[in-house]
Amino acid sequence: MIVKKYQIFEKTIILRYPRLSDSKDLMNLINSLVKERSDIAKITQVTLRKEREWLSESLQSIRKKCKILILAELEGKIVGSCEISRDKYEVSQHVGTLGIAITREARGIGIGTTLINEAMNEANKIGIKLVKLYVFDSNKRARELYERIGFVAAGVVPKGVYHNKKYKDDIMMIKRS
Repeated sequence: MIVKKYQIFEKTIILRYPRLSDSKDLMNLINSLVKERSDIAKITQVTLRKEREWLSESLQSIRKKCKILILAELEGKIVGSCEISRDKYEVSQHVGTLGIAITREARGIGIGTTLINEAMNEANKIGIKLVKLYVFDSNKRARELYERIGFVAAGVVPKGVYHNKKYKDDIMMIKRS
């Protein structure tokens, strides 16, 4: 299902829900970020089998209204994904956790902003009223993007992650939808 279709620099961007056949493209997306040593929570590459398992579980969660997962496709290639997963505890079913991944070549042209905004809109439709995310203190570009969208810092875990042989602060940011 297509969520949104728009143009950037005469190129068509399609935001859509995933299909199981997207496993290989999603594996390539996450592995490209691991390879570039991006400030993300994953540090080892994933196999196609693991990515298929993850995507299959994600599709089930989408059907149960426990997750939103939107992909960004540019000229037939997946260049980004954004997910919001509902908290599992009964008392926090109105809260979701956001994760986003954008390939290097697709950064800086507004795809991330649009992906997050559309994911937030879809999450609101399934009853998620508060979205949180985690960002490393070293990821200044992402923090600035989140702040522009309206996320605010809600807490910091000093040296909460060990990434690329360095301890980094883990910042939690929140936004009400």
